[in-house]
Amino acid sequence: AVVSTQSTGVYQHEFEELGPGPDGKVTGTQAKKPMQDSKLPNTTLKRIWNLGDIDKDGKLDVREFAIIKHLMKLKLEGHELPVTVPKVWLESLDIDDADTRR
Repeated sequence: AVVSTQSTGVYQHEFEELGPGPDGKVTGTQAKKPMQDSKLPNTTLKRIWNLGDIDKDGKLDVREFAIIKHLMKLKLEGHELPVTVPKVWLESLDIDDADTRR
């Protein structure tokens, strides 16, 4: 399932609430609470983080955060996690990076 436009807006708002740094990213520490709020097991959350941190820099930009939130939603709905993030998800994320930079 592609990340919907409606969900993208919600995820972007949540991302902004976390207070991204000057680089437009949130740290693992900042993302930890919203991830743990899902009540998914830590092993699952670690797998979701590894999938969502596309550039493997230990931080999340708004697109990566949206992917992580979408993966958590899918898992909570009983779906299996993909082995890799489908390219179509990245293409479907219509997020203006300029909005996340201060």
